[in-house]
Amino acid sequence: MIKNAYVKVTYNFIKKNWLIYSLVFLTIIVSVFTVFVPFVTAKSQSINYKKVVEKVYPRYPAASYDATSKEADLIAKNENVTESIKYEKFGFFISENSGVEYKLMGFSEKAIGENNYVLKSGRYPNKNNEIVIDKTYIKQEKDTKLGEYIGGLNNLPYKVNDSNELYSAKKKYRVVGIIEKNPEYTRALSKIKTKNRVEEQPMFWLYNTDKYPENSVNYTVLIKLKSGLDNLYGNCVKLGVDVAENPQKVVQNFEISRLNESIIGVTRSRDDYILIFVSILLIASLFRLLNDTRLRNLGLLKTLGASSKDVCTALIFENLILGLISTIVGLCISYVTTYKLIGGTNVTDSAIDVALDTYKVYFNENDILLVLLVVFTPIIINLVSLIISYKKTQALELINEGRRGSKNTNLVKIKVKDFASKISIIGFINNFSNYILPIIIIVIIGSSIISVVGVEKILSTECSEYDIYESEYLGRNFLVKKDGFSVNNGISMDDIKQVDNYSGLTQNLNIYGYLVCDVGLVNESYLSNNAISQKKGEYEFDCTITGIDSTREKELEKMGIMGMDDIKKIKSNEVAYVLYNNLYYDNGTNKYQEFIKNIKQGENISLKIPYISEGIQKYKTIPVKILDIKNTKAFVEQTSAIDKTNVEFVFDLNKLKEITNVNDVSAVRFNVKSDKERKIVNDIFSSKYDIKDRDMNRIKEKELRDKTYFAKIKLRLAFYIILLLFSLTFTIRIIIAKKEKDFGILRMLGANKKLVSKILLLENMVFVVSSSLIAVALGVFRIYGYYKKTHDLDMYYKGVTHIKFVLPMTTILLFLISVFIVFFVIQRYSSRKLISTNVVINSKND
Repeated sequence: MIKNAYVKVTYNFIKKNWLIYSLVFLTIIVSVFTVFVPFVTAKSQSINYKKVVEKVYPRYPAASYDATSKEADLIAKNENVTESIKYEKFGFFISENSGVEYKLMGFSEKAIGENNYVLKSGRYPNKNNEIVIDKTYIKQEKDTKLGEYIGGLNNLPYKVNDSNELYSAKKKYRVVGIIEKNPEYTRALSKIKTKNRVEEQPMFWLYNTDKYPENSVNYTVLIKLKSGLDNLYGNCVKLGVDVAENPQKVVQNFEISRLNESIIGVTRSRDDYILIFVSILLIASLFRLLNDTRLRNLGLLKTLGASSKDVCTALIFENLILGLISTIVGLCISYVTTYKLIGGTNVTDSAIDVALDTYKVYFNENDILLVLLVVFTPIIINLVSLIISYKKTQALELINEGRRGSKNTNLVKIKVKDFASKISIIGFINNFSNYILPIIIIVIIGSSIISVVGVEKILSTECSEYDIYESEYLGRNFLVKKDGFSVNNGISMDDIKQVDNYSGLTQNLNIYGYLVCDVGLVNESYLSNNAISQKKGEYEFDCTITGIDSTREKELEKMGIMGMDDIKKIKSNEVAYVLYNNLYYDNGTNKYQEFIKNIKQGENISLKIPYISEGIQKYKTIPVKILDIKNTKAFVEQTSAIDKTNVEFVFDLNKLKEITNVNDVSAVRFNVKSDKERKIVNDIFSSKYDIKDRDMNRIKEKELRDKTYFAKIKLRLAFYIILLLFSLTFTIRIIIAKKEKDFGILRMLGANKKLVSKILLLENMVFVVSSSLIAVALGVFRIYGYYKKTHDLDMYYKGVTHIKFVLPMTTILLFLISVFIVFFVIQRYSSRKLISTNVVINSKND
C-alpha cells in the first residue's frame, strides 16, 4: 500500500513539476554533451590525423644527415640497425642558367626511391657527371632537354682539424633523366596541410667519379632500427653516441620528426576541466532546487507511516533511473555530434590539418567513467542529503520545510509596497543556498569567456605591434631576397635599378663566415650548447656578416645604435671597422648572453670571410676593429623576434662588396604603394627571387592565427555559453516555481500582481547583477594576469616587450547585455503564471 502511495504521490509531484523534471533531464544531457564532445572530438581528430600521416612516413625512420665515411660504416654494422642506405653530399651547385642553388646528392636508385621519386623520362645516370633533375625545375633551367648540359659552380664546405675550408670548382653536368615525386605519395601528402612544413631545397642527383679533397665528402645515411618507431628518439640518441659519441649525430628522419611534432598528444586543457567542474555544479544546483521541493512532498508519505527504508529505496531508484536515462541519451547525442565535428575544423592543438575522407570516433572507458562521475557524483550527494533530511525530520516539519521565507515575510505586516526592495533582499538572502551554485557557475563561465577573448586580443595586439615594427625595421612592405650558400649568388644590380625609384629602397648583403678567436674568450654556455669540447687555442665560430647601405646606417644612427663617428669609421678605407653585436640568443637559458667576455671598443679580431677570385669562391681571414653598439636594448629589440643564435658583424655595404669582390646583394626592401606597383615588382622578380609581400603576409598570418586560435577554443566557448544559458534559465525558472507560497502570503497582506512582479524581479536582479559583475571583474583580473606574466617574461628574457593590456570591451558588453536579455525573457515567462494565478487560495489550500 505504501509503495502504491509512493507511486501516486511521486506521480502527482512529477505531473505538477513536469517542467522542472524536464529541465533536470535536459541539463544532464547538456552536461554529458559538454564533458564528452570537446575532448573526444580533439582526441579523435588527432588519432585520425595520425592514421593519414602514417601513410607518408618514410620507411627509414632514422637518419644521419652529416656522417663521415667511417661513421656511415659503423652505423651499418651496429647491432640495433637492420638496414641502412647511404649517399654522398657533394655540396651545392649554382646553375648558370637560373642562379638557383641546388643540393648536389650522390645518385643511387635506392636513395631516389626512398626520397619518394620515380623516373618520368630518360634513364638513371651511370657515367661521371650525369644527373637526373626534378621536372619541377626544368622550366627555370631554360627548358633543358635530355642530353643537354647545365653549367655552374660547385661549392663544398668542409672541415680539416676544426678549420673551415671550401672546395669550389666550375662544373658541367649532363641531364640524362627527369624524375618526379611518386604520384601515390603526392596524393597522400596533398591531404596534409601543416603550418610548419619545411620547403625542400632543390636537388640534383649526380653520378660522380671526380676526386674531391680528402674527407670533404660526407654522407646522408637512412636507417632502419630493430625497434621501428618505438622509443625512436631514445634509440637515435643511443646510436649517435655509439658511432660518434654525439647524441645528435643520428636523429629522427626530418619528415617523421616534422609530422610527429605536428600531431601532439591530446590532453585535457584547463578549459576542459572548467567545463567538467561547471557541469557538476549545474547538476548539483538543479537537484538541490528540486530536492527542496521534493522534501516537502515526501512529508505526506511519512504521515502515512511509510518506512524510511522503503522511501529511501524508492528515491535511490528514481534518481538513478533519471540519471541513467539522461546519460544514455546524452552519450548518444554526443557521439553523433562528435562524429560530425571530427571532419570539420581542426580543434586540436596540432600544427597540422588533414583532409579526412573517412574517420572514426575514438573514446575509451575513462571517457565514459568521467561522464558517469560528472552526472552521478552530484546526484548521489544530493540524494544522501535528501535521505538524511527525510530521516531526521518530523513529517509535519517536512511539509512545512522551506517556508522560512514565508515566516520572515510575516514581519512585514502592512504597506508591503513600501518594503518591496527590503523584501527582495530578504528573499535573496533566504534563498542564498539555492542561489550560491548558480552564482559560482555564472562567475566561472562569464570570466572564462571574457578572459579567453581578452587573451586573444592581447595576442593580436602583440602580433600587430610586431608587424608594425617588422615593417619599419626590416624595410617597408616588400622584401626581395636570394638565399644561398654562395657569396655571389644574389640579386643583380641590373634588376635593382628597375625599382630604384621606389620609396624607402634599402639593400643588404648577408653572408655566413667565421669569427676566429681563442676559445677561452667565449661564453662557456655557448661552448656547452654547441658541443665544443676544445678548451684552449683558436677556434672558428659561426657568425653572420651583414653589409648595410647608407639608408640603413642613418636609421641605426637615428635609433641610437651607432653614432655619426661610427658611420664614418665603417666607411673608412684605411681599416675595416665593424659594428659588433656581442649578444647571442642562448636557447639553453632563453636569454641573451654575451658571446665574447670583456671585449672592448677598438679591439682587433679576425673574421674568416668568403670571397670570389676568378669566378671561384674562397675564404680569407681579415683583421677588423670593433665598434660597440651604443644602445644594446634597441638592438636586442630588433633581433629578439628572430631568435639569432649567431653573433653578427655589420659592415658598410660597399666595404663588404670590396672585400668579397662581388656586386650583388642578398636582399632589397622597399615600399609598394599601389596594386599597379605590386604587379610590376612581381613581374620583375617573381621568376628569379624569393618575394615577400609583407602586407599580404600579415593578413594571411593573422587569418591563420585567428583561425588556429579560435578553432581550438570556439567549441569550448560554445559550451560555456550553453551552460551559462541553462544555468541562468533553470535557476530563475525553478526558484520562481518555489515562490508560490511565499507570494501567497504577500497577496494576503495586500500586495497586488504588479507589486509581486516587482519584488520577484528585484530578487532575481540581485542574483543576476551580483554574479555578472563578479564574472566581469574576475575575467578582467585573469586577462591582466596573463598580460603581466607575459610582459614580465618578455622583459626578463628579451629586455623588451611589445605586448599591451587591452580589455575586450565588446565581449564584456555583449556578455552583460545577453545575460540581462535572457534574464528578462525568462523572468517574464516564468513569473507570468505565478502572478496570474490566485496564489492566495493556493496558499490557504496548501
